[in-house]
Amino acid sequence: MTFRVSFPIHRANYRTLDPDWEGEVFVADIDRTYLATRISSMRGMARIPFERAADKEDIAGMARLFREIRRGPGGEGRDTPLYFVSASPAQLRPVIERKMRLDGIGFDGTTFKNWSGIVRRLRLSRLREQVGFKLTALLAGRAELPVGAIENLVGDDLETDPLTYALYADALAGRIPSGDLARILMLNGVGEGDARDIVRARRELPRCRGVRRAFIRMERHANPEVFKDYGPGIVGCHGAFQMAAVLMHEGSITEDGAIGVAKDLIARGLPPQELADRLGDLCHRALLTPEETTALGERLCAEAGVPPLAELHGPDPDWTAVWNRGPERLWTPPRFVGE
Repeated sequence: MTFRVSFPIHRANYRTLDPDWEGEVFVADIDRTYLATRISSMRGMARIPFERAADKEDIAGMARLFREIRRGPGGEGRDTPLYFVSASPAQLRPVIERKMRLDGIGFDGTTFKNWSGIVRRLRLSRLREQVGFKLTALLAGRAELPVGAIENLVGDDLETDPLTYALYADALAGRIPSGDLARILMLNGVGEGDARDIVRARRELPRCRGVRRAFIRMERHANPEVFKDYGPGIVGCHGAFQMAAVLMHEGSITEDGAIGVAKDLIARGLPPQELADRLGDLCHRALLTPEETTALGERLCAEAGVPPLAELHGPDPDWTAVWNRGPERLWTPPRFVGE
């Protein structure tokens, strides 16, 4: 389908899936999710266009996680479709894609913010506006996917990824009606024209499987309790290992893959005790079963020198209730929809 947008984006799609293809697709943020890009200040934004691939610092464990996602749950690898979105300028595509290749990450497409187009249109506020940009990027990507694709999203909590992913999932699923979507977008800082375009783009999409879950790398927030209102779809994670372990639980990567991510983090300096604590936290939050937690803990103890887990007390009932919320329940917290 033809996808018309007013928000300036620049897409490159390197893989066309068969229209009858069904399965998991991953769409990941780049800035502060995979790479330690600083876009929250004008000084950081000014530096971005002049960085080289060698200057780009990857966030511990994330490159290994994306390699495991690409490999998938089977022994031979399934070449899981993997796409990336960045608010960096489109001129950096060669630099960032080269960095991905240096890190051994296979990927199928990238979407960047078109800074040149923004400047030409004299809409400089769009350089820092993220909700409208990322929704536009996600919808443009969705328009090129088969209806049988189900998306998993990966981002961080420094900007607007949790809110944007929740809005996107709710819009695709019809939990936010198209007739009310523009109001909610403008309430959250999206310009009126961009909001109208996003609504139109959503209406033009065919019915699809939508979003399975979104994983948020926690950097600004220390306590995952802040994500309870986003349940059941948005999962706050302390780093790449927690993402990997939940993806193992959901059948997206192997147990060996989760162990590999843990070893990568330890090699990058994460204290083994902290890794054990993060594993126990997943059981507490009902994201892993006690049996899965024990099995991972025993392997980490034997293979990576992680201390034995403290006594497990089973999943917390409040967290169990979060994941058991019905499919009609908005992922977007009420404060962002005007309730």
